[in-house]
Amino acid sequence: MRIALTGATGFLGRYLIRRLLNDGHTITAWYRTPPATEPEPHPTSWVQGELGVLNHAEQLVESVDAVVHAGLFRGGDSFMDSGDDPLEYWQRNATGSLQLLDAAERAGVKRFIFVSSGTVHDTVLPDRPLDETHPLLPSTLYGAYKASVETLVHHYGASGKLLAATVRPPSIYGLADPAQDSRWFDLVAQVCAGNDVQANGGSKAVHADDIAKAVSLLLDQDDAIAGQTYNCCDRMISDFEVATIAKRLTGSASNISGQAKTAKHEIVTEKLQALGMRFGGTELLEQTIAELVAAIRQAASGPV
Repeated sequence: MRIALTGATGFLGRYLIRRLLNDGHTITAWYRTPPATEPEPHPTSWVQGELGVLNHAEQLVESVDAVVHAGLFRGGDSFMDSGDDPLEYWQRNATGSLQLLDAAERAGVKRFIFVSSGTVHDTVLPDRPLDETHPLLPSTLYGAYKASVETLVHHYGASGKLLAATVRPPSIYGLADPAQDSRWFDLVAQVCAGNDVQANGGSKAVHADDIAKAVSLLLDQDDAIAGQTYNCCDRMISDFEVATIAKRLTGSASNISGQAKTAKHEIVTEKLQALGMRFGGTELLEQTIAELVAAIRQAASGPV
């Protein structure tokens, strides 16, 4: 399958590229500004473009079979930051996503997968499960943009215009490049150094490769997924658990204080699992922490 990908140069994008290529697809991806070198060292076609520019959307979807939309126009340093101009942020992200959906339909593209976010549920109602039917109640402009595009995807899918679906992850983890940008890097580094740590935080999380696996799985489904949303969450991961695993893997003398944070509301993922999705679980978490430990030790040893 020929796939157009937005957000390819970001953290999740690198995992999406690796998974989709390994599954036998070819990729055309955006980059925002001309890089000094090829953005990634593998056979992906790169075209200059960004969200919210109509002719860029039209060029991206030419001669492809599917679109995977994981891109974001940032308003500030954090992906959650909408910046000082909410109107530009909305136009680039929400309207830009509509432009992409429309361009895909006009170009005869069959499939469209949107990567949303658990921030559509900043407010969780206590009287019902946190499944795909739960009301969308975001408290940030980022969450509002994601929720709004989910409704657009539902429209395009339910109306038969596109085989469009949404995958909705909560917090994402995995080894970043550079490694110091990874989730829990500082916590694991403190444990590696033998320092005492306080570990009370945590969140519902999923590995970036599990999201990529879910996207690839949805690309292979039939019309039954059109207009549907799929929660994509592995489990609750506490900082206390991460620090404890790091201590065991390193033999550190760190004293870890605090307690394992638990989830107030479990995210229901039965809908995605019914399609055959299996999450990495503790094994993938431990593998990631081992990768962080290796990266921290390599950095500490200095250049070879």
